[in-house]
Order: sequence, then C-alpha cells, then structure tokens
Amino acid sequence: MEIKHILVVVATMLAVSASAQKKSAKKELDYEPLTREFLYSVSPENPYRLTNTTIVTLSNNPSTLPDFGSKHMFLFYVDPESYIKESANRDLEKELKADGKLGWEGKTYSPEIQGYAVLNLADTKIPSGLIRSVVKMVLGKDVPSRNFADNDHSLKKAWRLPDVNNKFVLMFITKEGDLVFYRESPMTDEEKELMYNTIQMYR
Repeated sequence: MEIKHILVVVATMLAVSASAQKKSAKKELDYEPLTREFLYSVSPENPYRLTNTTIVTLSNNPSTLPDFGSKHMFLFYVDPESYIKESANRDLEKELKADGKLGWEGKTYSPEIQGYAVLNLADTKIPSGLIRSVVKMVLGKDVPSRNFADNDHSLKKAWRLPDVNNKFVLMFITKEGDLVFYRESPMTDEEKELMYNTIQMYR
C-alpha cells in the first residue's frame, strides 16, 4: 500500500473517531439530571413517574426489573465502593434484613413489595467480574435473581438521577411506576422514620 493510501485510511479512521466522540458528547449533553432537592421532595402526594429500563443481571445478560408495574419495589442503587467504605450503609442493610425476617410484624415486609438491588458498576474502580463473583458467593443461589447491575449508567440516565458515584441510594417505587421516596445513605433517624412510614402506606 502506498503512503498516500495509508494516509487516507488514517484520516478516515480519525474522522470516524471524531464523529463518534461528538455523538457521545451530544448524548451526555442531552442528559439533564434532576436535583437532589427535587428527588428528596418526592412523596406519595408528590410522585415522580419512572419507566422500566434495560440493565443487566449478575451474569451480565440484558434484563429489565421483573416486577416493575406489577409490584411495589424497594430498590437499592449501590456503588460497591460506597458500601465498602461506609459502615452506615452496611448497618442499614442489616437493619432492613432483620426487619424483613419479622414478617408481617416488621416495617417493610409485604407480599406486595419486592426488594431489588442494582449495583452501579459504571462508577466503581473495582473489577466488575470480581464484584459479580463475590455477590453471587455471598448471596447464594436464589437471591441473585433479585440483584442486578448497571454497567453504563443506563438506569441513572433513564431516571435522570444526579451524580451517584460513591452513593448508596434507596428508592421506593409503586406498582404504578411512581417514585415516592428517595434518599442517599447515611440517613438521619427522621429520614428512616419517613422511609418506614412511606412503605407502610403500600403494605
């Protein structure tokens, strides 16, 4: 191949790359996140309507949230690094798990409510494969069906969430698709009480 032909190929590759970068930049500009102030204001009386979106299973297969639109959902959107660094996140998880085991006497349990976790892998520096393996090992054979991953901020962008890097986010979504509770851990005692009271309304 002559030098001039090589230069034409290189120029073409650079042009294609530049075009792709422009499209990617435009896509980012089109994404307008909601403010935390707005998200913290959502409630049963002031809901924010969401739509289901495609994320992935722990085995990295495309999936939507299975019960979206048919059950109320208590959803954790978790940056693994935040979970590891903040003991308050792990303490809250233990509190919620213990409450769930209390059955109808607990504050969160109901057959009308399904709990899910979505790992925010787009913001973590920990290898995704390692995280998936550890989660599967810790949770056992059955629970991974209620745990998912977001490789590329698909959920964040679809729901217009703010910067969730290093965040442990808790959301309650009604079967109508309405977000009625949003908080980022650690929560105050008053925020926890608000969370439990909100969930009680849908049990």
